[in-house]
Amino acid sequence: MYSVFLVEDEIVTREGIRNSIPWKTTPYTLAGEAPDGEIALPALRDIKPDILITDIKMPFMDGLALARIVKRDQPWIKIIILSGHDEFEYAKQAISIGVEEYLLKPVSVEDMLSSLDKVTREIEKEKVRLASIENLKQKIQSSDDILRKKWLCDLITGQINTIDAIEIAQKSDIDLIASGYVIIVVEVFTFSEDYTQFAVVKEIIETILHNRKDFLLFPQSMEKLIILAKNISEETKDEIIYTLAQGIKFETERNTQCSLAIGIGSVVNHIGEIIHSYSDADKAIRYMRLTGKKNIISAGDMKWNRADGSLPAERDHFTERIRFAMQEDIPGILTRYIDIIGDKSRGTAHSGYFTIAYCDIIDSVCSLIEDLQGNPRSVVPEFYDRNHIAELGISQLQFSEKAGILIEKWISYRDSQIHSKHHLRIREAKRFIDNEYLRQDLSLYNVASHVNVSPNHFSTIFSQETGETFIEYLTSVRIAKAKQLLQNNKMKCSDIAFEVGYSDPHYFSFIFKKNTGVSPRVFRASVQTSN
Repeated sequence: MYSVFLVEDEIVTREGIRNSIPWKTTPYTLAGEAPDGEIALPALRDIKPDILITDIKMPFMDGLALARIVKRDQPWIKIIILSGHDEFEYAKQAISIGVEEYLLKPVSVEDMLSSLDKVTREIEKEKVRLASIENLKQKIQSSDDILRKKWLCDLITGQINTIDAIEIAQKSDIDLIASGYVIIVVEVFTFSEDYTQFAVVKEIIETILHNRKDFLLFPQSMEKLIILAKNISEETKDEIIYTLAQGIKFETERNTQCSLAIGIGSVVNHIGEIIHSYSDADKAIRYMRLTGKKNIISAGDMKWNRADGSLPAERDHFTERIRFAMQEDIPGILTRYIDIIGDKSRGTAHSGYFTIAYCDIIDSVCSLIEDLQGNPRSVVPEFYDRNHIAELGISQLQFSEKAGILIEKWISYRDSQIHSKHHLRIREAKRFIDNEYLRQDLSLYNVASHVNVSPNHFSTIFSQETGETFIEYLTSVRIAKAKQLLQNNKMKCSDIAFEVGYSDPHYFSFIFKKNTGVSPRVFRASVQTSN
């Protein structure tokens, strides 16, 4: 099935398209509708339809403005423009945007279905192109792109300085100078040894980034792709980066057998700081490995933040190893400590060194617990009296036993607290929706504003936390309330539509039947019969 979204300000035309097309007998389903582009935009980002049908002349945001944004953010969506004006200028603009079809009103059912069939043939052609073995071989065998951008891998890992990076970029005809940078790490998980799927993922992302000069894509390994986003600020990060990440994940997972984990780094202002954005994005990926999830997570979504750099380099290294440690990593961490102590004590391995090392691990674990808003005195009370430990001194054997138990306790605590920090925010959002569902203007924007998150960020975290989109949840709440009203009183169906937040009774009836399989009237009759 292909999902269709309709945007039309004239309710008669909107009803005509909705009611005249025999959706059940076609390969199309009406996923949603809106009266103008401004209302449609957040719904489109939430629903991610295959096809958009939009009027060209509408208040607030017209069809051409909507089409421009959609083609930039969700380029896989095929667009059919409806126009009451047979003007060349409109058609020329639509063609330049990349609109697939331009239809003059009034549009017959036959013409609409013919246009839908035409754009779906294009969708299928693109799927065949992505699956082309020869095309994939060329992508894999072409090393020029990887070699040309190898320096970017050196840049994000701190192996090249700013001046050299700029000079090499200029030779490669890449403008590296920008006002702000964000690194996005895309980790690809395949369900087989077929590495051609990686090439498909890369091509999908290249298609989405086509003509977006502020984004550079390059592979770091066979399973990991890096995107360097330029001219990004804290104010624009959520709007631009989360929309992009959602599109990449959606398009990849519907066109391939791969799943993606996407880590978003922090915004940095200088080329030399890009390494920090990469470090944050990579930590987000490691965070997802711990949870077993494959989501979109930014540095700010995690319960801990980037280390502030105040710790000595060696200690910070161990803290980070402990932060992401699994049970099987503990022996290696302890062995490394013991090796360093052996070097420092020149073979004597005095107990004082093990006492210092043990206190160091206590400091690291306590700091990590505090990063998760925990109280170390409550989590590891038996390990907290460092003065007492220093007085006693511990041997190598005691160090291994005590430090091993301490790290185990940290792992246990971390895994119990690792649930997304957005849990409370999503719960508040659901409570708000449950109370405000009857508002006809209730939208993703309203709810995101209520919980103090940008709309794109909220759309991402809501679907990841709940397993359904915002619109799906809102619709389920409204349908459940409508069922109660249909069972328990004699209100007209049109009045019930308004009571549960729908301004158009016919659209309410359409949505009710789509979700329950029967119309509101049939549902009420079946309830009355059973009683």
